[in-house]
Amino acid sequence: MKNINFPFEIFPTDKKVLKIKEGIYWVKLFLPSMISHVNVYVLDDINGITIIDTGLFCNSCIDHWRNILRNDFNGKDINRVIVTHHHPDHMGLMGWFKENFNIEIWTSRSSWLTGRMLTLDNNKVMSQESLNFWLSAGMPSALIEKKRLEKPFNFGDFVKKIPLGYRRVIDNEVLTIGNKKWIVRLTDGHAPEQLILYCPELKIFISSDQILPGISPNISVYPTEPNANPLAEYFESCEKLVKIKDSDYLVLPGHNLPFYGLNSRIKQLIDHHETALKRIEEYIDKNPKSAFDIFPVLFKRKINEPEMVLALGEAVAHLNYLLNCGIIKREVSDEGVNLFVK
Repeated sequence: MKNINFPFEIFPTDKKVLKIKEGIYWVKLFLPSMISHVNVYVLDDINGITIIDTGLFCNSCIDHWRNILRNDFNGKDINRVIVTHHHPDHMGLMGWFKENFNIEIWTSRSSWLTGRMLTLDNNKVMSQESLNFWLSAGMPSALIEKKRLEKPFNFGDFVKKIPLGYRRVIDNEVLTIGNKKWIVRLTDGHAPEQLILYCPELKIFISSDQILPGISPNISVYPTEPNANPLAEYFESCEKLVKIKDSDYLVLPGHNLPFYGLNSRIKQLIDHHETALKRIEEYIDKNPKSAFDIFPVLFKRKINEPEMVLALGEAVAHLNYLLNCGIIKREVSDEGVNLFVK
């Protein structure tokens, strides 16, 4: 990619922990899910370490942490765990760390509240709200009937019970980790109040899932808030981040490889979505389409069944953005499908 440089071609197969620079460590956790891995980071701190994100609540991630804490970090005390956002691959072991090491959890209010709320779900059957949302988005009826019989996704299956207390992190706060100052930015779009950390002295920028190389972070609408406009929130957050002077930051993302070229990548991601919006606008001109119908122009590839729910959420997000801008209109078919037309 133009203006994007990767200092590491791969994560070395013979290592569990990779030292990025003095006091900064990259840990790649492999996941038993559709998402192959998540990047977590360990920072040297005063009399211990600070951990950024945790991986899923699963045996493989727990075993990995036990191994590296004992062998790579010599059983150092964990001062705190900082959770960037509420998604299971980032928050899943927050409760496990609290339970086993009695450490402080630091995160944004929205991340903690959302995660704690979602762990209360223990659905045995697919919710009618989810089925109605998929119908309104144009999911084929045969697939809806198949999903009606499937075991629903329960957040708590992948996230250890979240502890009652936490330490709230706010926008523009400056955290001291070791003897270095880290600036906080809270971002929206991919997740509410997702936490970004950067250290001008070290020239390290921990971007979590807001800014990823190679792929665009998922920007989705969910059955819980079907009229949400997360793409507008994502654009707003990216416009704030791009104003940060890129002093040759090494960007440490939540997935894929660390890279140089922060502002170039932010602009690429904005352009990626703006171009997709133009394609959608042209596709539905005088020809009403559902969220499912726009898959060919939004993704430009075949969407397989395991990806269907996330893809529908992302398609709705793009249509909701155009709707909120007044560029397109929405009508409802007799079957209850939302159709959009210019």
